[in-house]
Amino acid sequence: MKKSSSDISSRAWALVPTLFFMEGVPYVLVTQVSTVMFKKMDVPNDQLALWTSLITWPWMFKMFWGPFIDRLGTKRNWILATQILMLAVMGGLGLMVSQGAGWTMLLALLGVMAIFSATHDIAADGFYMLALDEKEQSFFVGIRSTFYRIATIFGTGFLVYLAGRFENNGESISDIWSKVFWVAMIVFAVGVLVMKFVAPKPKSDIPRMSAGFGYEIFKEYFTQKHIAAILSFILFYRFGESMVGKMSSLFLLDPIDKGGMGLATTDIGFIGGGVGIAALTLGGIVGGLTLSKWGLKRCLWPMVLSMNIPNFLYLWASLTHPPKFALYGVVGIDQFGYGFGFAAYMVYLMFVSQDSKMRTAHFAISTGLMALGAMLAGAVSGHIQVALGYPAFFASTIVLSIPGMIVLKYLPLDKKDIFEAPPSDV
Repeated sequence: MKKSSSDISSRAWALVPTLFFMEGVPYVLVTQVSTVMFKKMDVPNDQLALWTSLITWPWMFKMFWGPFIDRLGTKRNWILATQILMLAVMGGLGLMVSQGAGWTMLLALLGVMAIFSATHDIAADGFYMLALDEKEQSFFVGIRSTFYRIATIFGTGFLVYLAGRFENNGESISDIWSKVFWVAMIVFAVGVLVMKFVAPKPKSDIPRMSAGFGYEIFKEYFTQKHIAAILSFILFYRFGESMVGKMSSLFLLDPIDKGGMGLATTDIGFIGGGVGIAALTLGGIVGGLTLSKWGLKRCLWPMVLSMNIPNFLYLWASLTHPPKFALYGVVGIDQFGYGFGFAAYMVYLMFVSQDSKMRTAHFAISTGLMALGAMLAGAVSGHIQVALGYPAFFASTIVLSIPGMIVLKYLPLDKKDIFEAPPSDV
């Protein structure tokens, strides 16, 4: 029998939203909030997109230290330790910005946060698979992706809107962004306290000293059947979306004479934090419920399309420069599509890791490869935009989303899909 929401413990309802909000906050600070801050520091788009993408390397290479997380200590302890370290880095960023530190120094400290955050992700994803059974994992996949994305909206919506309000008050760049990081630190500190009390201690959360290590883990992962199709899917499923995600805020901020929409910082925060959070929440929940009822095989094509159709809307906006209210629709559809489509992505990454004895390490490999695809997409996005302008840039994101769709035809789904509802439940 499939678990209903009434069968899920209140602790799980507290754990999953908190854990994945906490997983998302440092990522959005490093990859998104920093782009707005550096834009306000007059860093050029191509350099800004390149370096804020390159410092995401820890999420790509976390696959190499995933085995250490499996073998040393419990996932719960790793989660709490890295959260405290990230809290300290947020405070450090606030202090450095207030002292007028240059963008390269801030970039370095953001890189340190990325290392701690990637380590936290390994432990959090492994803990998710230990603390919840398979049906609970399926039930919460939409919730976890939704709260991860809510963390994105907290950063690109609330924090950026707050920066815009400070900006309208005539405050300096250093005062504005130091306050932003301190607000983020306070919210994150509350999350650390919640995690301390709601995170369970599963009996299976133990160091796996007898398990394979290093070469054996990678050999097992990369010798799976149809590995070429699996790798292609992981790398290219969200390539176009990642390019748009890196440049969308810059497109909305850039003045009209540079091809952008010329919006104020407060507008960016309001559109992202208002329309975005509603659309994303709906998309993530609908995605999780849809997967739970119909299964991955039936949902994969609609979900991959939902990730890429919004790129056409950004192309339209770059060509027509519509009024502000129309951008609400563009962002809303984009966020709904992301929330809906990303659920399938995460389910498949869990699917290909589920049979391994080293599920945490294998999932870390999968998410590391996901980060590689996103890093490459983000790194080239600024150069393409500067070279071609916004209309041609958004057109290129549409073209570069095609490989991720083509590979679906070859994607292995022949073994039993553990997230597919049995016929009696349909």
